[in-house]
Amino acid sequence: MSKSRRMKQASWVFLWVVLFLLLGSLGFTFCNYVTAQIAGQGLEVSPPSQEAAIDPGKTITIKAKIHNRSNNTLPMNVHIEDFTAKGDQGQIALNSNSPYSIASWTKVAPKTFSLSPGADQEVIATITAPRDGAGGHFGSFVFSVTPDNQDKNAATVSQEIASLFLVKVSGPVNEKLTIKSFSAPGYSEFGPVPFNLTFNNSGNVYVKTFGLINVTDMFGKKVEDVVVPGTNVFPQADRVVTADLNKRFLFGNYTATALMYYGSQNQSITATTTFFAFPARLAAIVLVVLLLLFLMRKRIGKALKTLFG
Repeated sequence: MSKSRRMKQASWVFLWVVLFLLLGSLGFTFCNYVTAQIAGQGLEVSPPSQEAAIDPGKTITIKAKIHNRSNNTLPMNVHIEDFTAKGDQGQIALNSNSPYSIASWTKVAPKTFSLSPGADQEVIATITAPRDGAGGHFGSFVFSVTPDNQDKNAATVSQEIASLFLVKVSGPVNEKLTIKSFSAPGYSEFGPVPFNLTFNNSGNVYVKTFGLINVTDMFGKKVEDVVVPGTNVFPQADRVVTADLNKRFLFGNYTATALMYYGSQNQSITATTTFFAFPARLAAIVLVVLLLLFLMRKRIGKALKTLFG
């Protein structure tokens, strides 16, 4: 094989290696198989949650519907149970000693019924607020399958599902929401960059917060406004809300300012954080490529001269 031919082949091999490294550094995936398995459920409730408002001493009704997705007729029971916030991720805990109890004000009908395969049943809760009940109160329809004790041979699967309702009683309420913390990773190589907002509600009523995170670069130029969707924060509880800056390539120092609104008067709260982004692996590969090109400049020049004359 001639010297010029060997140099030509070496040049092509070098270019393919560089291309492979660049693609690998950018995270390209040529085959991505995603499998998902969704477990079947026998009961389905709607709506999963709802909100209502009431004046002290007045009565309102709210409704929920249960649907039987199974192939069996199910003997159902429904009752009202209180709930409170649990943790800072939006979890809840059903309980009977909530300071925001509503179960004692509420009657539900019907309480028991049979649900045929594919059938729906609507239930109605009648809520009468006391005159001194201003603030936020939380309850739930709890649907459960009651075993049929008469059929000894039948195997009944225990099932329970809830539909939540949040009721705001008008009157002297205290809406007080603060941003406990606002953070992003101090360093990111590539986007997206996740933001974490932790809210604390020290009032006596649940409030919904929503807003934007304005991201600017080191020169003060706006990069993007990240929308923070509306989220309820329960009284005397924390709530973590996340949002992402969906930019792949970032470079330098960035400032993120959260401007959030909450409550019936659209009160505003703000917080600021900073982060640094730099594509280290990509920069390293570019430097290696430039160094190799510099070291092989004479050989590549001879190869190109031989190739193109």
